Amino acid sequence: MASTTETGHAKNIANLKALNEIIAGFGADYAPSNPLIQLAAMQTLYTTCYGLQGDVNTQNGIYQPIENARIASFKDVKPTVRGVRSAAKSSGAGKSFVADVNASVNKVLGVRISKATPTEGDPAGTSASQQSYDNTVNNFDALVKVCGAQPMYNPSKVSLKVPALTAKQAAMNLANNAVKTAVVPYNTALGKRNKAMYKSETGLVDVAAAAKNEVRSIYGFSSAEFKRVSKLQFKKLVKIV
Repeated sequence: MASTTETGHAKNIANLKALNEIIAGFGADYAPSNPLIQLAAMQTLYTTCYGLQGDVNTQNGIYQPIENARIASFKDVKPTVRGVRSAAKSSGAGKSFVADVNASVNKVLGVRISKATPTEGDPAGTSASQQSYDNTVNNFDALVKVCGAQPMYNPSKVSLKVPALTAKQAAMNLANNAVKTAVVPYNTALGKRNKAMYKSETGLVDVAAAAKNEVRSIYGFSSAEFKRVSKLQFKKLVKIV
């Protein structure tokens, strides 16, 4: 299901189309000097934003399954490393080995894979959260290396044995790198869409607001014409100067 924010982008675009259709009905009465709010320019803006939103949808369709695959790959990391720690304690190896395992396990458990926070330069919000995934891959790899260097570490559970841990680390790394690749075109599509819709003065939201003010100046605040356009709401969902 689409998020409220993504639904809001589509609503802004749909409302611009509705605004254009109302303005077209005003005929020669609507003749602004501002080129940004002339009807032809606003119709072009609608076409542009509609196409850019389509690009976002396309890239999201590619990116989201890859991101979901990464989440699935990392899902059982913490239970796994806790199991490794218990297996290390029962392995009969020296205290120094158990201490090294415990140190690596604590690093994995201490890495919080946080929710992505969007920024202007990274609309998908991957940079901050990516670091957590990178750290988890690295710390898990360090744990596998510690276990692999200890001959006495040979737990009964297959998923805790070194070959299984090695394969898991490789899968996590692969899933993480796949997201890094897929997020680039997704962020590019988001950036283009956001600029067209939310850039100050020239973006869809500000253009629509200016056009509504133009209608108000022509017909008056209490006019039926202005009431028609004033009902159309445009929300600035992304802050871009």
